[in-house]
Formats: sequence, structure tokens, C-alpha cells
Amino acid sequence: MYRKTISDKISLEGIGIHTGKVSKITFLPAQEPLGIRFIKQKKYSKPFIINANLENVKTTARGTSIGEGTLVINTVEHILSACAGLGIDDLDIKINSCEPPVLDGSSAEFTKALLKANIKEKKGQTKFFLKFGKQFEFNEGKSFYKTKPHHGLRFKLKFANKHKLVGSQTIEVNLNSESYQKEIAPARTFGFKNEIDCLLKAGLALGGSLNNAIIIDDEQILTSSGKLRFDNEFARHKLLDLIGDLKLTGFDFKDIFIEAGYTGHKTNVDFAKLLKRKTVKTI
Repeated sequence: MYRKTISDKISLEGIGIHTGKVSKITFLPAQEPLGIRFIKQKKYSKPFIINANLENVKTTARGTSIGEGTLVINTVEHILSACAGLGIDDLDIKINSCEPPVLDGSSAEFTKALLKANIKEKKGQTKFFLKFGKQFEFNEGKSFYKTKPHHGLRFKLKFANKHKLVGSQTIEVNLNSESYQKEIAPARTFGFKNEIDCLLKAGLALGGSLNNAIIIDDEQILTSSGKLRFDNEFARHKLLDLIGDLKLTGFDFKDIFIEAGYTGHKTNVDFAKLLKRKTVKTI
């Protein structure tokens, strides 16, 4: 199997969920096997390139941020998730801000744009996967991750909260491009109304609204459409985030079952580092 990129460039524009600033990104074909890269044009200087990998993770507070030196790109997980879900290995992402647009809070619009840009194989550039030969577990606080060999790639994720409108949710799916587009990509980010003031005081969620997030209030769940897209949309979005954070390994996964629960970006990244060390690179 060969590595994949896109054939055509395509742009998206919108508000950054944490910065609240207008942001424009342009997906560009990548001819070399260099992975996913963010390209920031700094005034009066050459473009600055940040490789989306585990070594460049800067923070994991309410999103995964990557950077080199003093330059940081925040909240990259939704774009990386779309790339992983569609099997894209190499992509240059030109960005004019320090955070991609959140769009509707899911990865659906990123996914649609990448498909519209025509995904193609790069003949002669072999695609490598991470394949795990035996079972292991990783626990950090309440978060847990389990892996075992499996025919194909399968995920199971549990999300639970004591809030009476949330409870316990689980998503289990055989992951491929089709199932990602249908089952994972449309799931939106979410938060609790009683957290909003603290987030704003911390300089976060400045661009958040019902246009790009689900808000869980004491007595109701608030969305732009008035309803959830899935009964277990919170678990699905947590899986969307996990898939994006795992893309930081630089590889896709093969013949592995990954089960996780009570996940967050920090534990996702810690798990990804461990998984990369323990797995075998294979064609």
C-alpha cells in the first residue's frame, strides 16, 4: 500500500474555538513523505514549519497543541483525526493564525474538504503501519487503555459523567474511511455550562458558541439544531479526539483492537508515546 496525500488545494475559514479569532487554513498536496505539517507564514520571514508529531506536543489543556520554539498551533486534533480517518499520510496545512477554525465542532467539514481535494496514492512511497503483537494495558488516573491483536482496526471507547443527562456512553466501531465519515466525523465537541466562566477566565473557549459546541446545562442539552446527532455523541467525539491524537505517532494502525475509557488529551498523548515504543512498524 502506498502513502496518500491530496491532489488539489482547498481552503476553509472560521473562528478558533479557544482564541475566538478568525482563522484560515489551506490544505496543500505534499509530494515528499514528511507527514502532516502546519505551515505558518510569519511577517517578513520565511514560512515556519511545525511537524505534527509527538515530539512537538506543547500542551494538552482542552485540546492538543503542537509547536517548535515559541510558535505554537493550538487545537490540532480535529484536523489530525480527519487525516487519520481518511488514511492521509502527507499533508501541508497553511495557516494564518495560531489555531485552526473549529467550524461546527466536529471533523466533518475537514473530512469533506479533504475528500473534495481528491485523495490520491503516491506511487513508489510505501505506507507503513504500527502493528502490535501482544496485549498490554496502560492506566493513568481514571483513564485506561487496552490493546490486543485483532483482524483489522477496531476501537471501543467509554465516556461517563455523573451528570444526570449524560451517564455512561460507549462507541465500538471497525475503523475505515467509510465508518469514520459516517460514525465519527460528525460528532461535535461539548462542554458543561458550569465550566464556561472558568474557561473564559483562563483565556479559553473565547470562540465557543452553540454553532460549534454542545453545551450541557443542568436541565437540558443545548445544540444549534436542538438535538444531538447521536445518542452517544459525547463518546463518539472522545473517540474522534483519540484518533487525532494517535495520528501524532506519524503512522496509521493495523490489526489492533484499542479499548479506552475516561480519556483526555494528556492521557491520549501519553498512550500514543507508549504505543509507538511497543508496536512494530510494518508494511
